[in-house]
Amino acid sequence: MYSIDEHLGYVSDLVRLEAYQTAVTRTVRKGSLVADLGCGTGILGLMCLHAGAARVYGIDSSAMTDVARASFSRAGLLDKSVFIRSHSARTDLPEKVDLVICDQVGHFGFDAGIVQYFVDARRRFLKPGGTLIPARLRLYAAAAESTECYRPVAAWEDEAVPPALRWLREYAVNTRHTARLRPAELLSPPVLLGDIDLHADDPALFSWKVSLPIQRKGVLHGLAGWFECELADGVWMTNSPLAERPIKRPQAFLPIREAVEVNPGERLGVTVMAKPRDEMIAWVVELPSGQCFRHSTWQGMPLAPGDLDRASPTRVPQLSREGRARATVLGYCDGRRTAGEIEQQVLADYPDLFPSPEETARFVARVLSKDTE
Repeated sequence: MYSIDEHLGYVSDLVRLEAYQTAVTRTVRKGSLVADLGCGTGILGLMCLHAGAARVYGIDSSAMTDVARASFSRAGLLDKSVFIRSHSARTDLPEKVDLVICDQVGHFGFDAGIVQYFVDARRRFLKPGGTLIPARLRLYAAAAESTECYRPVAAWEDEAVPPALRWLREYAVNTRHTARLRPAELLSPPVLLGDIDLHADDPALFSWKVSLPIQRKGVLHGLAGWFECELADGVWMTNSPLAERPIKRPQAFLPIREAVEVNPGERLGVTVMAKPRDEMIAWVVELPSGQCFRHSTWQGMPLAPGDLDRASPTRVPQLSREGRARATVLGYCDGRRTAGEIEQQVLADYPDLFPSPEETARFVARVLSKDTE
């Protein structure tokens, strides 16, 4: 599913659009071939065509490819575009491109998939000497005091929450939350965690260790994180709460288990680790008192006892009930039957596939819409 409201935020963010327009103008040459990953409405691809590109491959795993196709048609540019509804890592292009562009930088720079998407795109899509937009990320962290940001953690202790469910606070405190921080909510100046060069072969695990100097007395609720993103040489955009012209994108908030008082002159030892490939973040905050908070999004994932067993490479997998049902439906796809005929055949041959004919029909429709062409 996709949200038109979400995309309205992207295409109405003038600071973001100006930055991308400048980068595209400086990068695209007449006749350039472009791959737009997670193309959404197609706005970045349109920019590239207006700048002289010969063709844009718009790739998106959602139905936004249909929205983009309609927009390109209205702009009279449909003949210069190819739209592919798929994840980029599962897509093959018929030719190499001069530019790969996307905006999967999330709230903390690496947390929306851009690192692993670009690793794959550089290897399979990009011509030798080709260009990426964005090209580089700079990640920043600061100590934060914000009862509003901490609310998703503290709310689990409210009287309105049944006592038997308050333990779920442990998941909330190990979750990366989004936040719209004000400068006054920062207890320390921002400190550079590190750079990610998107043209380089980055490690599977990033690890950054910094010291945050506390500037004022306050209550530490967690860490704020944001990015500066170099789209092209000298063209930057940021979601920093301290920037004069930030893009309209929230920051990341990494909470700690309990709020603690801090004082000017103290320094916090902070370690942030990330595995973009697995969409995991871990953070450690060490106080001068010796108190230490250790968190990770792995601990914030509700897991059933069998989940770890299913991830074992030595396990011998067997199809689940839904897996067997999916295989059954796909077995009727012979290139001759219509979707309606397949539904009727499944209902006739497997009346007990699901508890009701209505659910079986819904399941068949989902499988045929997702796993067939």
